[in-house]
Amino acid sequence: MHLPLVDAQARRISYLRLSLTDRCNYRCTYCMPEAGVPLSPKAEVLTLEELARVVKVLRQVGVRAVRLTGGEPTVRHGLVDLVANLAELDLDDLAMTTNGHTLADLAPALHRAGLRRLNVSIDTLDPVRFRAITRWGDLGRVINGVEAAKAVGFRNTKINVVALAGFNDAELPEIASWAWEHDATPRFIEWMPMSDGELFAPGAFLPAAIVRERLVQAFGPLRPDQPSDLPGVGPARYYRTRSGERVGIISAVTEPFCETCNRVRLSATGQLHTCLARDESIDLRTPLRSGASDDQLLQSIRAGVQAKATGHEFQPSGCGGPRQHMVAIGG
Repeated sequence: MHLPLVDAQARRISYLRLSLTDRCNYRCTYCMPEAGVPLSPKAEVLTLEELARVVKVLRQVGVRAVRLTGGEPTVRHGLVDLVANLAELDLDDLAMTTNGHTLADLAPALHRAGLRRLNVSIDTLDPVRFRAITRWGDLGRVINGVEAAKAVGFRNTKINVVALAGFNDAELPEIASWAWEHDATPRFIEWMPMSDGELFAPGAFLPAAIVRERLVQAFGPLRPDQPSDLPGVGPARYYRTRSGERVGIISAVTEPFCETCNRVRLSATGQLHTCLARDESIDLRTPLRSGASDDQLLQSIRAGVQAKATGHEFQPSGCGGPRQHMVAIGG
């Protein structure tokens, strides 16, 4: 019997964000430079078997929720097979964050394999603005993907929206209404200053307080909601509108939630990050490929989790973030 995975602040780790690749078929302006980022050599990327093994090891110490991320996870060859393997582990939640570009084609196979929840990124409902912010994106394809996922049985889908002043701030109520019409929960996310602030524009930063103000103006008072019926153990704070619709806000910069952080991230190259906002990581690829036992892997993981920072230093000015790009860490 293994003891739960707990850090020095007594925060219990129950959630793994598992990056399958640092490659992406979009180039969202807040995430990646237009030319992309240096990609990891394929030899350094964990195999599907190595990814599954880490999940199995973490499952022994209380990790019950896994979210597949990237890059863009749908560009990883063998995705459906990995989902099928992970679905056999009796997790409480197996989900994936995607840009939705190929979701219409993949949704049936992913659902059959055992994936049950999706987060789909849609920052605007205007096709021209969508193309501008994603650089390579096609809004129509993404919407078709959301509808296809619902048709094959995906439920509790979340629509992720990075809230940006001067870009989509006037559109937030419209996006929320669209999500509700599609039986999805909208979640508005503060722009985080990753990439050492290289991609960050302080004038476009929209704090959570203003997001709530926009929603209150459109829908009336919001009441805090603790959704026991909504799967997932992520960082959003949820609210209900007067008519009972649910909306989430992720306010990592102005209203941090570090004291309740229950997650770690494994990059596609096998680096375990205990905090998205810091560059420090624990190398699991080397022991994985050097014959380490499960207990030896756990020793490395526990040592890293014990060193998990109390909090982060994100600032609305763009300071305080890691040097690495979000796409490399796994968002």
